[in-house]
Amino acid sequence: MTLVKNISGTSDSICKCGSWLAHWEKQSKQTANFCSEAGCISEDMVGAHVQKANSDDNRWYIVPLCKLHNLSTNELEVVGPLISANREETCER
Repeated sequence: MTLVKNISGTSDSICKCGSWLAHWEKQSKQTANFCSEAGCISEDMVGAHVQKANSDDNRWYIVPLCKLHNLSTNELEVVGPLISANREETCER
């Protein structure tokens, strides 16, 4: 599990994958069936922009989160891969 925090104000950021959730699925080669927050089984998901909490790593990542957890200002424990939100490293290379 990884501890992350949501990044505010990223809803205008776009990706050629069609959505950030599709970006996560393409890059991880997995299907997002449930929210990545440990213990949450919600299926109402978006591709959320997060950063690792308590880390010197300030890069942006994408994880599938339900709409409720995407609005959370608390640190979240997530299960599954963090996918880079840097399009030049992923879908636009």
